[in-house]
Amino acid sequence: MDHFYWFLIAGLVLVYLILQFDKQQRHKANTLKKQTNDVQPLLLMQSLGRKLNRLNEALTMAKTGGHIEDQLKKITADYNCGRIDMQTYNNRLNELLQKAEAK
Repeated sequence: MDHFYWFLIAGLVLVYLILQFDKQQRHKANTLKKQTNDVQPLLLMQSLGRKLNRLNEALTMAKTGGHIEDQLKKITADYNCGRIDMQTYNNRLNELLQKAEAK
């Protein structure tokens, strides 16, 4: 009978430690989730950089992209000021890139 109580107490202590560890990990995960909630998506940022490079290359080769260049400046200024979000900026860059590569 002595062994039964010893294992019972050891089991309860083990369950308590596991629950404490779980609580600690959930707290860390929630904190990390809150910290990374406002971080811009990395792959979308890389995609935007590539699109801007391709647009600049297309504009320097075409030399007739005055209207497209003005639109690019306006869209970039709107994004930098926070008037449009990243997804809208990405969509507008896609449209400009298609126009620039079609010429």
